[in-house]
Amino acid sequence: MKRGPLSNKEKQFIDSNTSMSVQEVATKLERSVSVVSKYVEIQKDEETTSPIHNLFARKEDRGVTVMTEAASMAGDENRDKRATSSPKRYRGVIHKIKED
Repeated sequence: MKRGPLSNKEKQFIDSNTSMSVQEVATKLERSVSVVSKYVEIQKDEETTSPIHNLFARKEDRGVTVMTEAASMAGDENRDKRATSSPKRYRGVIHKIKED
């Protein structure tokens, strides 16, 4: 049985064979069922929880991404749900003079 993270080829195989059961995919890839099932769950979560990602304007041939007004508003609404951006080791050290 293979160990370590899934390779890109293995991830593509899992994504292209969603009709197969998790156990069948795991045996084909010689991976444990738990690793494959975790990847499948993560993929399902990303599909359902990323509507803001679709609100950005993209021109992939030039490598440009622009935040639209709708994406900005959605980001502002989710601001309270996100964790603080400072690392854990600095949270007791940094003091804010004025709260926003």
